Amino acid sequence: MPMAALRIGAPLLVLVTASVPLAAPGPVEFRLAPVVERDSLQALQCEVRFVGEPDGETVIRLPDEWGGERALYRAARDLRVEPPGAELLAAADSAHRIVRHPAGVALKLRYTLVQDVPGLPEPNGKNPYRPLVQPGWFHVLGNAMLIAPEWDENTPAVFAAGPWPAGWRFASDLEHVRAGHPLTLGDLYESVSVGGDFRVLARGPATGALRVAIRGAWSFSDTALAERIERVIASHRRFWHDPDEPFLVTVIPLRNDGQSSSLGGTGRSDAFAFFATDNAKEATLNRLLAHEHMHTWIPRRIGGLVTRDEAMQYWLSEGFTDFYSMRLLVRDGLWSTTDYLDAVNEILQRYAQSPMRAASARSAADQFWSNREAQDLPYQRGFLLACKWDDELRQRHAGRQDLDDVMLALKREAARHSRRDTTGRAVQRFLSAMRRAGVDVSKDLERHVTQGEPVLLPADLLGAAARIETHDEPGFDRGFDADATNAAGGVVSGLDPATPGYAAGLRNGMRIVKRESGKPGDARIDLVYRVLDGDSERVIRYRPVGKRLFVTQRIVPADTTNLTLAKLHRRLAGD
Repeated sequence: MPMAALRIGAPLLVLVTASVPLAAPGPVEFRLAPVVERDSLQALQCEVRFVGEPDGETVIRLPDEWGGERALYRAARDLRVEPPGAELLAAADSAHRIVRHPAGVALKLRYTLVQDVPGLPEPNGKNPYRPLVQPGWFHVLGNAMLIAPEWDENTPAVFAAGPWPAGWRFASDLEHVRAGHPLTLGDLYESVSVGGDFRVLARGPATGALRVAIRGAWSFSDTALAERIERVIASHRRFWHDPDEPFLVTVIPLRNDGQSSSLGGTGRSDAFAFFATDNAKEATLNRLLAHEHMHTWIPRRIGGLVTRDEAMQYWLSEGFTDFYSMRLLVRDGLWSTTDYLDAVNEILQRYAQSPMRAASARSAADQFWSNREAQDLPYQRGFLLACKWDDELRQRHAGRQDLDDVMLALKREAARHSRRDTTGRAVQRFLSAMRRAGVDVSKDLERHVTQGEPVLLPADLLGAAARIETHDEPGFDRGFDADATNAAGGVVSGLDPATPGYAAGLRNGMRIVKRESGKPGDARIDLVYRVLDGDSERVIRYRPVGKRLFVTQRIVPADTTNLTLAKLHRRLAGD
């Protein structure tokens, strides 16, 4: 491919001038196999075959930044190229290499993939996106695994795996065969693959089977989880009017520290990878399962997000995904009205107290992978804007249309262009579709997303069945530095003597054994900690009320009669 080269001693440094992925000369073939010594998995052997570019130089892309992780290429070791006439050269950055080769020759890249951070996955607020390679099992995402030519992601691909040790189970969404959707290079990047001591359950017809690959011990049975996921998937396919397709869910346990629960995941094009402690509440688990599966459509099948500054559009991909996963949980009976109200009121409360609440889209995007509140903001904003715009459509069309009609129209439009319409057009198509439906949301988008003006829901959003109350509420304050305390192994650090925690007897240096009650973010509920004070154990209880007041909204049902609650349930379900 065209490029400029500059020799600076050794090795050769090649400066790549082309920035647009090239059309590919042919398919990319990828094979994954284990490296086992004395019945213990040491690494994964990766092999990539393709025909080099006609000009004798092919740019190779390594895993780098994805999902908040950096330098993912550190997990790839011993990269080499064949045949002997090909030469692997350094590039202008660590995430690329150049293969110099005879024109149009068949090339083979070989490398091993290892776990480059020690230990088992922990509930540390981050999903384990780096490769996990343990003695008896592995878990890898394509974004963290694949080294391949920097070609257009629609380049055809071929996948093979194994052979695996006796007794091992292997599962990958790259095994899926779907009519009209041949495997592509993009699918390799969008994949999840697991193997080892997994239990793999299959449900549904052979042409549209759900597979659940799970390992470890859980408080629920494998069958119960598979049935729950199957209900979520069926609900979503009914809404989007899509047929059954193969889908994979991988489930990795996180260590339960006894003090908190943790859930996380990432959606793939036809799978999602799920990470959790075994003490998660059922409603929360359902919400995460639904959220990750909804990413099959939002944003992938409604036009896709831009590739540059993608986080600027997460209000759509994450906020609208929350809105629809929660709406359909109610609509199809996986959530009660109370489940929904609890979840939305928590969103409203956290949004009210967020230090990022008034941040611009640019500021929030810049901090998305380094600041938890910045990461939460597009989920919150997008959800609230979806609620607001859904109501405006209902008002405009006297209840005959709502946001469902717009989203289904977006999906039909994207399908007319391509089954994998990832061209970054979802936001612009959404704005156009809303204008065609009679509601111009461009000013709201500028005010509330671009500029950061807080979103406040109208009091009559849910009609006569419930009201949105707005009031000043004290903020949540533990009284100590939670991050420093966690980093110190639960030893209380950074305690403010002017807080209720100090007044209740909490002191720096005490070790938190367990949080027995309380809800982080909710100042109305007592925090109760069991702590070690020297050699003695004691219980400390206090109301975690901060000094600042925040403008907070809350959904309150008009009354608790069965008739009103049934009406509210229908409204929350979008009926």
